Amino acid sequence: MQKTKKWRILVLSTIATSFLALQTAEAATYTVQKGDTLSKIAQHHQVTIEDIMKWNNLSKDTIFVAQKLEIQKQTTSEGTKPSTPSTSVKPTAGSHTVAKGDTLSKIAKQYNVSIKDIQEWNKLEKDIIYIGQVLKISSGAVKPGGESIHNNVTSDTGTPSKVTDKDPTANGQAIYKKTVEVANTLVGTPYLYGGNTPVGLDCSGFIFYAFNQGGLKIGRTSSEGYFNGNTTLVENPVPGDLVFFENTYKEGISHMGIYIGDNKFIHAGTDGVEISDVTYTYWSSKLVAYKRFDSVK
Repeated sequence: MQKTKKWRILVLSTIATSFLALQTAEAATYTVQKGDTLSKIAQHHQVTIEDIMKWNNLSKDTIFVAQKLEIQKQTTSEGTKPSTPSTSVKPTAGSHTVAKGDTLSKIAKQYNVSIKDIQEWNKLEKDIIYIGQVLKISSGAVKPGGESIHNNVTSDTGTPSKVTDKDPTANGQAIYKKTVEVANTLVGTPYLYGGNTPVGLDCSGFIFYAFNQGGLKIGRTSSEGYFNGNTTLVENPVPGDLVFFENTYKEGISHMGIYIGDNKFIHAGTDGVEISDVTYTYWSSKLVAYKRFDSVK
């Protein structure tokens, strides 16, 4: 009788172990559903788009229904994702030398101060900084965050990028009006890598088509190409200006859209052409700058 009892316990233990192993295997694989995007899947599993692309050897952010994706969650022994360790706050006194990739927003968070504080301490009239610049970081009242990252851009050579605080002329505004109208008609157009027609569009193809239809003749290039091309930073963006993002599916400038006011922009994402909000956590963390084609006077 005792031997039979031990045998039953051994069998139940083996079954339980096999079941747990199966659960773990299933948890490490995700099957793409209709309407899924890499962004949505990454947020759901609390990982990054870059992680999913790396784990699955994806060279672009296009996915398809029923595709199996490996999701390698980092877990503790209890099976929960470890909390992010808190970063120590540096003393709010002294100076900071601007390095490549720095923005006023990033520096403000690093020293637990506000962008406005740094501007006042350094008598900065604009939010443009350059590599090698030494910024004074003084002690002061810590104010709540919330400033959006914008136009805190430097060139690789350390030379501040050109910026304008003027609105477009009547001709430029007419082009913008038509371009935004065209962009709105494209909402719902499916995503197509390399696409630049209403049959299918990717993010830069969307810009190419909308502006050409709006009356501005521009060539077809990438988001990074448009960013580094004949464009000027805009201090006060208006509907029709370009908005750029970084580190979405690759490092550096990697996505763009058309600003339409009230913190909204139209862009071609993996769900197709849609309207999004720049204040949404994901986009605000990737926002780099608002810019304007130089040919829009």
